[in-house]
Amino acid sequence: VDRQAGLGRMNLALRRMRATDDEAISLRQSLSGAKDDLAGGRAAFGEHHLTIAVRGTDMAAVDGHVAEVQSTLTDLGLIAVREEIGLEAAWWAQFPGNFPYVARRALISSRNFASLASCHNFPSGRATGNHWGDAVTILESTAAGPYHFNFHQGDLGNFTIIGPSGSGKTVVLNFLLAQARKFSPRIIFFDKDRGAELFIRAIGGVYDILRPGMAAALNPLQIDDTPENRRFLIDWIGRLVARPGEPLTPEELHRIQEAVDASYGAPHAHRRLRYFAQLFRGSERPHANDLWSRLRPWWGEGEHAWLFDNAEDRTDIAAQTVGFDMTRILDTPTLRTPAMMYLFHRVEERLDGTPAIIVIDEGWKALDDDIFVQKIKDWEKTIRKRNGIVGFATQSAEDALSSKIASAIVEQAATQIFMANAKARREDYCDGFGLTSHEYDLIRSLPDSAHCFLIKHGNDSVVARLNLGGESDILTILSGRERTVRLLDDIRAQVGDDPDDWLPRLLKVA
Repeated sequence: VDRQAGLGRMNLALRRMRATDDEAISLRQSLSGAKDDLAGGRAAFGEHHLTIAVRGTDMAAVDGHVAEVQSTLTDLGLIAVREEIGLEAAWWAQFPGNFPYVARRALISSRNFASLASCHNFPSGRATGNHWGDAVTILESTAAGPYHFNFHQGDLGNFTIIGPSGSGKTVVLNFLLAQARKFSPRIIFFDKDRGAELFIRAIGGVYDILRPGMAAALNPLQIDDTPENRRFLIDWIGRLVARPGEPLTPEELHRIQEAVDASYGAPHAHRRLRYFAQLFRGSERPHANDLWSRLRPWWGEGEHAWLFDNAEDRTDIAAQTVGFDMTRILDTPTLRTPAMMYLFHRVEERLDGTPAIIVIDEGWKALDDDIFVQKIKDWEKTIRKRNGIVGFATQSAEDALSSKIASAIVEQAATQIFMANAKARREDYCDGFGLTSHEYDLIRSLPDSAHCFLIKHGNDSVVARLNLGGESDILTILSGRERTVRLLDDIRAQVGDDPDDWLPRLLKVA
């Protein structure tokens, strides 16, 4: 607005206030101050308008809402007019560039106009140009805007997801994996409580359950004959015969190496622990603590023979999606550590530069062993170089942080996801995972019914929402509830493993 025109409109407003004996003295003073700023060139003035569109299910509802809006504006010192004749013009005036439709104009200073400009925003993620291309998925933020979710920050894509039982952790994790399938990644899932079995089988993946009493499909002695595999088998056999707190002697390591070399010269069917153990006979005088005796629990009728002493190695790491249920061995380090050593070795063999996602549910427990403390950082570097990422999920932040590998995993996580947890402890979330007090308060205050969770990714910190309430079939598959998994067992026993056969029946009765 031209300076003289602006001064004229202000003088007119002041004269009207004096003529009507308006008692708003402070308002007169503010108007006089604005006039002085304009005359002195300290401020400029332009025109603005405010239109509020009110909606309702019927006219009575509209009238009620209009009265509520007018009352609120009056409390703020604003005079609101309900448009009648100028109703349509006021509607079109809301849209950019429609200045001719503005019927009610008011002056606004450059200072106040600057106050209308939003100089803050909410993180929206990165839609394109990420390490794997487009964003993994788009989530709704609590600011009602989009958040483009990615695992990667640069070329680092490791992630953690933390939330108590019932917080929706399994749904969020399986949903993100489902969305990431657009990159055609190889997915290897070390599962707990069969939470991902429905999802993995539904997309045509292979799923194996490791539990006592059921012969596992593992036989490391039958892997291909390569220098790397021979070195691995020496370490792996050494783990089976290890005694707590006592490293193997050079003589014992040499005998293990000789046995591994001899095993590769045997027929394929004889590359099995029950035959391998006999290679230790004759290499030393038998005694209660010799290598043969220490290997005894792992073959034949031994306590742990079900895990590795199998006629064939049917570990199908070559499949696009593979899952292993580790529930029954997670709490038994004697079984857990050699199993994870072998499975991770096979996974490393398959990484060829194509996208790969390795997920370890209760990963801090699965790898909580001195042998992995040195290896985990090397593994993460190797997997990163080969275009893979590792995801760790857990129910307990406290248990995760108390494990031997906690620091290595927390430091290497590009993305952290925290589910709502009213019982979260400040020392775990703030001191352990580096959350701010505000982020910690958010995690404690988010209601379970909101389907919200906190995402920390690079410099982003955003509360996102994943509400699948209207998608019961999708929730059935992603949630992996115990009752649904039992139904899956019954239906698969009748119709087989093809998801085209069992999935429709499951969704019908679940």
